[in-house]
Amino acid sequence: MPTEKLVFDVNETLLDLSPLDAVFAQLFGDAGLRRTWFASLLHWSTVTTLTRQYQDFTTLAGDCLDALARQRGIDLDDNGRQEVFASIATLPPHADVPGALARLSEHGFTLIALTNSAQNTVDRQFEHAGLTGYFDHVLSVDAARCYKPHPSAYAVAAGALGCPNAELRLIAAHDWDVTGAIRAGLKGAFVARNGSVFNRAGEQPEIVGDDLADVAKQLLSHRSD
Repeated sequence: MPTEKLVFDVNETLLDLSPLDAVFAQLFGDAGLRRTWFASLLHWSTVTTLTRQYQDFTTLAGDCLDALARQRGIDLDDNGRQEVFASIATLPPHADVPGALARLSEHGFTLIALTNSAQNTVDRQFEHAGLTGYFDHVLSVDAARCYKPHPSAYAVAAGALGCPNAELRLIAAHDWDVTGAIRAGLKGAFVARNGSVFNRAGEQPEIVGDDLADVAKQLLSHRSD
């Protein structure tokens, strides 16, 4: 039977990070540095996991901001740092997200959010974005003391539902996240936002869609097969 327990990544998959571009343009003079910062944050989350020196995502985000500022010769004060974090807490959902979540929920899927972000961060994000009501659980990897794509991170979702990994499907806009989930025994679905492609280094999932609406349509089709 096709899996009916869906685990969603949050940042970039459900929430749109592009509003942060204006903040980075103001603070650093280059909107494109938002992507540099986020890539650095993912890099350091992997380092802390591999070296077993866990730090929460908010702390890492601040450290990566500071490193970027030093690299650019910018004096980033507390007000500037807080402006970034305030913007993160108020990110909007992608336009396709509410309708897709509503459709999946109406058709009986169990929806779980699993993010590398701290629990208080994702709670604030979902409250502002109006997404909380769609989900049975909104979870942070904090409890595992490691980050996705470590297998223990995905086990947080399985533990919340009391089911094996094989009953879950991870949906994400990051190929590394989908690959990590598949290698941990979950199924996967890739949201190919903005024309992104899945790296052949990973195991490509059976479901690939241009946006979440496309992925939801395929999930419903799989369920009826």
